[in-house]
Amino acid sequence: MSPGWSSSVTDPGADSAPALDVLVVDDEQESREVLAVAIGALGHPARAVGSAHDALTARRAHPADVIVSDWAMPGMDGMELCRRIRDLDAGGGTYTYLLFTSGRASKRDFVDAARAGADDYLTKPIDLDELEARLIAAERVVHAHRALARTNAGLRRDSQMLYRAARVDALTCVANRLRLEEDLALWQASVSRYGRRLSVAMCDLDAFKSHNDAHGHLVGDDALRRTAAAIEGALRRGDVVYRYGGEEFLVVLPEQGPDEAAQAMERVREAVEELRLPHAPGARHPVLTLSVGVAAVAPRAEPSVREAIAAADRALYGAKAAGGNAVAAAAE
Repeated sequence: MSPGWSSSVTDPGADSAPALDVLVVDDEQESREVLAVAIGALGHPARAVGSAHDALTARRAHPADVIVSDWAMPGMDGMELCRRIRDLDAGGGTYTYLLFTSGRASKRDFVDAARAGADDYLTKPIDLDELEARLIAAERVVHAHRALARTNAGLRRDSQMLYRAARVDALTCVANRLRLEEDLALWQASVSRYGRRLSVAMCDLDAFKSHNDAHGHLVGDDALRRTAAAIEGALRRGDVVYRYGGEEFLVVLPEQGPDEAAQAMERVREAVEELRLPHAPGARHPVLTLSVGVAAVAPRAEPSVREAIAAADRALYGAKAAGGNAVAAAAE
């Protein structure tokens, strides 16, 4: 069945819109070949297949912007093809403009097609001016969907960036208290549900207020940044540092008992001291130093990570009371 072209192919002109990738589907070879040539003459590269099943295969291999398909074909009609293409679009986050052609379908058939997801239709014999008009409409829809997809992708990236930024301390670039509160449930599950070992360490810069008073807050901020970097640099990859508040940092040490954690935090204490950041005149130590309290999550019926943090905090105050620049373990 020949398409029965009327009118003639017009000059595509200087339209600057990107060409559409068009897939032509028709079980009659002459019809699909003539239609593909006509679409190509309108400035859009066209592929042609002879069945709805072949169209699905081609669509999976290489998504098309527009599918121009005969409505009545053996094996799978246009209605079923429409549903399947829309399922593929939903799964891949794309949009395919569906334009159906028929010489026998009623207007009611096209209403049903629209309900199934079709965008437009052409009656045979196909008028080239009508075909061109339909493809212009398809361009607008396809390009609008592309622009929307780009916008949504940008919004998702921005949302992810904001989510991460909200959980990082702006000054020191380590995790903040919001991230800690969210992570506590995960740490708790690791010890309560899976019986994993876990230790925590509370760290505090000794007499940091005196340092700030003597050198100013800008120097103090730099000291906090360098301290956080030194702490992270002295730990294992699986350990996590949180800025707990002010000059306090909390370190979570998964799969480490109290002795291993104490040794790890001794390396941290040394790393901070080796920064050789000048302290305030008259301070107990000539350079900024770190006091650390370490506690392991108690192995009992209901171990508590929060209780271990409180125990580490008490041990920290013991280290500071003894003169600072020391690592103290919580009492068993």
